Amino acid sequence: MRKHRNSLVISCAFLLAATGAQRSLAAARADRLELGRVPAGAAVVFTRSSAGWGLTVGGSGGPELSQPEPARIQVSDGPGEIRELAAAYKTATRTGDALDASADLKDVQGVSFQVHDEWRLKGDVLSVQRTVSVHGTAPGGFDSAVLFDIQRSTTWDDVNYLAPGVLYADPTYDGVHSPGGTLNFAAHHLMVREDILPAPMFGMYFKDGASVTMLDPMPRGDTTEDESKLTQPEMTDSRFQFGSLGVWQQQSGVQFGFRYPASVDDFSRSHGDGPPQWVRRFHPIQAGFSQSYQVDFRLAHAPNFREFSRESWRWSWDTLRPAVNQIDVLMVRRVLMDHLAAQVTQIDGHTGVPFVLSTMNDVHNWNWTMVAMGFVGKDLDCADALLQEGDRDPGPRGQHMRKLGLAMISTMIQALPTVPLPATGIDLTTGQPWDHIWLSPWLRNATEDMRVLMLAYRREKKLGRDHPEWIAWVRQYADWLIQQQRPDGSFPRRWKPSSNEAVEPSGTASYNAVPVLVLMSEETGDPKYRQSALRAAEYTWTNYGSRGLFIGGASDNPNITDKEAGMLSLDAFLSLYEDDKDPKWLDRAKAAGDFAESWIWIWNLPMPADADNAQLHWKKGVPTVGLQGITALHAGGADEYLDCAVGLYARLYNYTRDPHYLEVTRVLLDDTKSMVALPGRLYDMKGPGWQQENFGLGPGPRGRGVGSHRLWLPWISANHLHGINSLEEYDPALFRSLTSGTHTQSSPSTGDQSQW
Repeated sequence: MRKHRNSLVISCAFLLAATGAQRSLAAARADRLELGRVPAGAAVVFTRSSAGWGLTVGGSGGPELSQPEPARIQVSDGPGEIRELAAAYKTATRTGDALDASADLKDVQGVSFQVHDEWRLKGDVLSVQRTVSVHGTAPGGFDSAVLFDIQRSTTWDDVNYLAPGVLYADPTYDGVHSPGGTLNFAAHHLMVREDILPAPMFGMYFKDGASVTMLDPMPRGDTTEDESKLTQPEMTDSRFQFGSLGVWQQQSGVQFGFRYPASVDDFSRSHGDGPPQWVRRFHPIQAGFSQSYQVDFRLAHAPNFREFSRESWRWSWDTLRPAVNQIDVLMVRRVLMDHLAAQVTQIDGHTGVPFVLSTMNDVHNWNWTMVAMGFVGKDLDCADALLQEGDRDPGPRGQHMRKLGLAMISTMIQALPTVPLPATGIDLTTGQPWDHIWLSPWLRNATEDMRVLMLAYRREKKLGRDHPEWIAWVRQYADWLIQQQRPDGSFPRRWKPSSNEAVEPSGTASYNAVPVLVLMSEETGDPKYRQSALRAAEYTWTNYGSRGLFIGGASDNPNITDKEAGMLSLDAFLSLYEDDKDPKWLDRAKAAGDFAESWIWIWNLPMPADADNAQLHWKKGVPTVGLQGITALHAGGADEYLDCAVGLYARLYNYTRDPHYLEVTRVLLDDTKSMVALPGRLYDMKGPGWQQENFGLGPGPRGRGVGSHRLWLPWISANHLHGINSLEEYDPALFRSLTSGTHTQSSPSTGDQSQW
C-alpha cells in the first residue's frame, strides 16, 4: 500500500512538472512572435519584455538590428527645446501576413500620441505602415521616427553608405559642406532630406556583404515656399509631407532610420569651420491630427558595393515605377532645330552659337559672343545637328541649316588651327581664342566636340562628301594628346593655354579621351590611338569605376562626384566594347551606366503649394521624373544633361537585352523634355524651343522650383537633339517603336554601333 502511494506521488510530480514545462513554453511563445525570415535567413522577431514589445532582425550573418522602443516621438516646445518620447509597443498581434503593433506615448503637456504600426515581410523587404494620432492640443510641434540600432560590434567604418546623387561610399569628391561631404562623414552623421534625392532612399553596405536599404515607397514631398527657402531653422506646419533618411553614430553604437517630417543636422548651412546646423520640421500638436507614412527596408547581400548600389537603385526604380510622359518626339525635334538655327550668329565671317542667351528677353549677356566646344558650349555638336537636319530636309530650310553647320565647323578649325590649343572656344566678334577659364584647354571640352566631328566626318564620307580638313584637325590634336598621357594611363584635366603644362593635373576625367582616340584608330588604322584609349580606360576603371564611383565630369566642378562622369565613362567603355567586343568593357559600361542613371529623378516632387507659379522656373503640375541631379557638391540642383545619353542606354539594352535599360532609354527620350517651351506650352519663355539651364529642387535661399538663372546655353538644345538623333541613327526600328506610342521591343541593331 505504501509502495502504491509512493508511485502515485511520483506520477503526480511528473505530471505537475510536465504541465509547468508546457505552461513555460506557452508563455515563451506568447512573448515571441516571428514575422518571418528574409531569403538570406535573418529572422524578424517581436519579443515582449517587462517594458513591452520590441523588434529584432538578425540571426544568420549580417548585422543585428533592433528596436527596443519602436515608437519614437520628438516634441518641440520652441527653437532648440526638444524632448524625446520613446516606448515599446503595448500590444503586438499577428493578423494574417502582417503584425499589428501599437503604443501610447504621453507627454507632460497632457497630450498623448497613439502610434499604430503595421509590419509586413515580403521576400527581402520589411515594411512598416505607420499612423500617429494626436490626442489633445498643445503649443509647439512633433515628429515621429522609425529607427534601428545596429549591434554594438559594428563601427562607422564597417559600413559603406549610399545616397543617390549625394554619396557613393567615398566622400572625398563630394565637397566639404555638402550633405554627403567630408565634414558630415567625419562627424559620423549623415542625414538627408528626401527632397534632394533622385529616389528617396538611403543604403548601408556592410563588410560581410550584407546590406540594408531604406526607401519611402510612396513619397509626397509637399512643402511651403518659406520652408523651401529655409527662412527659419525650425518650423511647424501640417503641409510638410517629406521625411529625412540617414545614419549617425551614438555612444551606444550606430543608429539609422527615417524621420517624418524631415529634420537634418549637417554642415550644409555652416560657414568655414562652423558647427553643423539643425533644420527641424514638425507637425502641429492638434487634437485629431494624424500622420501616415510607410518605410521599406530591403535586407539583402551583394558581392561588392557596386553591385549593392545597382540592386538598391533598381529596387527603388521598380517600387516607384517612374512614369513615361510620352511626347511627340518628331515635333519636339523640329521645334528645337528651328530654334537652334535661329540662334546661329554670324559676325564678320565668323559663325557659331552664342554661349549664353536669355530665355525671357533679348537683352544680351556680357559673354554672349563667346563660342565654346564641348561641355556646355557644344558648338560642333550643334553644327552636327544642323547637318543632320539638312539631310532630313532637302528643301530650302534644310539646306540653310546645312550651310550654317558647315560654316560653324570651318570657323572653329580656322580659329584654333594649332596645338597645344590656346583655348577651346573663340570670340565671334574677332574670330580669336577667348581667354577665359571656361574656355581653357580642358580635356573634356576639346575631346567631346572633336568626337562629334569625327562622327560627322564618318557620316558625310558615307554620303560621298569628304572633309579631309576635319580629320586632319582632329588627328593633329590626337597626336598631341597621346604625348600628354602619363605612365599610369591618365591625362590631366586642363592645361595652360598654348602649353603642355597641366594646370589641373588630376586624372579623374581621363575617360574623356577614349572615344575620340578609338574613332581615330578606326579611321586611320593606326593602333597607337587605341592603345592610348585602352590605357586611359583601364586607369578610370582601376581607380574609380571598380568602386562604383565616377569623378570629374563637369569642367567647372573639378574632381566632384557627378553624373556626367558616369555618362562619359559609359561612352568610353562602350566605344572600346564596340571596337573589340571584349566583354569586360561591356561589364564596365554597365557599371558606368548604372551609376549615371542613379541621378535620374524617378518620383514627382511638387512645387510649393503657396508659391506664385509665375515666379517659379519649374512650373506647378509639371512632372519632375526625368530630371537629374547635377553634382554631389550641389545636391538638390537638377538639369536635363543626361538626355543626350538616350543612344547610350539603347546600346546597353541591345547588347545586354536587359529590359531595365530600355526603361531608362524611354525616360530619357520623353521625360527630359518636360520644360522645353513648345507651341501652346510656352510657360513664361519668349518662344518655342527655349529652356533654361538648371532648376532647384532641394531647399535653399531661392526655394524649390527656382534655378540659378533664366539663361539658355547651347548644350540644352544640343543634348536634346543628340539624344533623339543618336537613337534614330543607331537603331531606326527602336526609334520608330519608342516614338510611335507602341513601345514594343526591337531586335538587336545591326546598324552603325559607334553612334549615340
